[in-house]
Amino acid sequence: MSTKNKWLIGIGIAIGLIVLFVLPFILRAIFPVQGFGMMGYGYGMHRFGFSPMFGGLGFGMFFMLLIPLALLTLIGLGIAALIKYLRTL
Repeated sequence: MSTKNKWLIGIGIAIGLIVLFVLPFILRAIFPVQGFGMMGYGYGMHRFGFSPMFGGLGFGMFFMLLIPLALLTLIGLGIAALIKYLRTL
């Protein structure tokens, strides 16, 4: 694989990770919390629900984002290993 292709793949992965981490905050800004109940505004929650980051990702949700990232990483490594194996044949 050429150096140019490695750079393009690396830049694509970096942009993808940035989008994965920033997209929830963008969506929360575009579509604020609506409705009533425990996760909406009311009961003294000041419209942010139970999240300690005021509508963003909580500490537990950060770890839940790691699950699909790990799955995508394993898929990517599997594809890379398959390509490497097929080129040695």
